[in-house]
Amino acid sequence: MKITRRTLIKQGALSVAALRAGRMLASVSSKQNIAPKPFHPALESFKQYCVPEWFRDAKFGIWAHWSAQCVPEAGDWYARQMYIQGNIQYNYHFKH
Repeated sequence: MKITRRTLIKQGALSVAALRAGRMLASVSSKQNIAPKPFHPALESFKQYCVPEWFRDAKFGIWAHWSAQCVPEAGDWYARQMYIQGNIQYNYHFKH
């Protein structure tokens, strides 16, 4: 295997990240007391939930990607397959 400057830098960065992750995991005690959870996996359990007041007034952004391939809701490959004659996406695009 030929070692290049790029692979050496990449391996060094991965090593540093692994060491930091290992130190973080070692610092977390596995004997922490965890309180019992207030909910269980049933609809009745979630009916008791109240949305915090700060959340109702929170402002946040959502990024959405909308393009021609989203219109027929035919998946990510629509934009490519609409040019292949005989394909389902091609026939749909040709018709509409």
